[in-house]
Amino acid sequence: MPKASVAVMADPAVPRFWNVPNTLTVGRLGLAVVVFVLIAFEQWFTALAVFGLAALSDALDGYLARRLNQVTPLGRQLDPLVDKVIVAGTYIYLLTVPKTGLYPWMVTTVVIRELLIQGLRSHLEGGGHAFGAKTAGKIKTTFQCLSISAILLALSARPAEGSPWLLGRDVLTWLAVGMTLYSGLGYVVAAFPSLKGKEAASN
Repeated sequence: MPKASVAVMADPAVPRFWNVPNTLTVGRLGLAVVVFVLIAFEQWFTALAVFGLAALSDALDGYLARRLNQVTPLGRQLDPLVDKVIVAGTYIYLLTVPKTGLYPWMVTTVVIRELLIQGLRSHLEGGGHAFGAKTAGKIKTTFQCLSISAILLALSARPAEGSPWLLGRDVLTWLAVGMTLYSGLGYVVAAFPSLKGKEAASN
């Protein structure tokens, strides 16, 4: 057998980082920075448009990764990490703005949950245990995006106090926080058997 053939068999090809879904994910990180800057300069409607574009790219990169068979281990971790950066970062920036319906404990809950679950995902997948997104986590992300969009829209439109718009904004925010807690607990419960198995193996 030719030596070149033996080398190919011995060294499987390493997946390329710069594929279509990973490029979209990195682009979404750039959009996150743009959203933060726009909020800092109180450009609410433009921030809403850019945030919506980022949310659309989030749905698109997962679909393309499966469609083009370009799912990579790094992409599986980078995609949810970037999602957490833009959501948690946007909530933090909006917390500094008056009359958004946000409270410090809400944003703290979101940030702690996202850091905890991302840490669990990195730990388990680094050890060979699959820890992909669950339905509750996807619903949580949807409500978070709707909540942020509603806050930015209300800041742009400036409805009167007591307006149904503001009530809808607050309902979406409370639902987002509730799903953040619920899905976080679900991930911890799902991770426990794998964590227990790794601890037993190390002993």
